[in-house]
Amino acid sequence: QTNLYDVRKKNLGGYSGGMKQRFGIAQALLGNPQIIIVDEPTAGLDPAERNRFHNLLSEIGENIIVILSTHIVEDVTDLCRNFAIINKGEVLLSGDPLKVIDELQGRVYRKFIKKDELVEHQLNYDVISSRLYAGKTIIHVMADQQPGADFELVQPDLEDVYFANIFQAGKKSEAATV
Repeated sequence: QTNLYDVRKKNLGGYSGGMKQRFGIAQALLGNPQIIIVDEPTAGLDPAERNRFHNLLSEIGENIIVILSTHIVEDVTDLCRNFAIINKGEVLLSGDPLKVIDELQGRVYRKFIKKDELVEHQLNYDVISSRLYAGKTIIHVMADQQPGADFELVQPDLEDVYFANIFQAGKKSEAATV
C-alpha cells in the first residue's frame, strides 16, 4: 500500500523525504487504527512524491479517518471531504471545501496595485490577502458588489476562504475591544 516493498532492505537514512513519509504511514497502519493524524504531510516533497503521497492518503482515507494538519491549502482541497479553519484555538469554519468555496462565488475581487498603495486599499476595502507577484502587489478584496472599476471578479479558492475567515475574525476581535 505504501509502495516501499522494493526498498525494504535499504537503510532508512537513505530514504527520500517522500519515502520517509510513506514509511511513517506504514508504521501507523500496523496497528489497524481507526484514525491517523498527519502533520504537514507534503511539506518538502517534490511534485512526483507529493502526488504519490496524495494518492496514498486518499486511498487510506476510504477506510479510516485521516486528520490532516497543514498550511498547504492544495492538500486540503485535494484530500479532504471535510475541513476546519482553526484560529487561536477557535473553529472559525468547518465543512466541505468545495461547498465553502462556492459560498464565496461572486464576492472575491482582484486588483494589481503599487506596493505603496496597500495601506490605502486596506483602509478603504476589505482586503483579505495581498502578495507580491512579478514586482506588483496583488490584492484580493471581499465585497458583495463590484468595489471599483479596476477590480476584477475572480474565481475564489480555499485560500480565499481561509483569508476571508481570518479577516472576519480579526474584525470581530477589533469590534469587541472598542
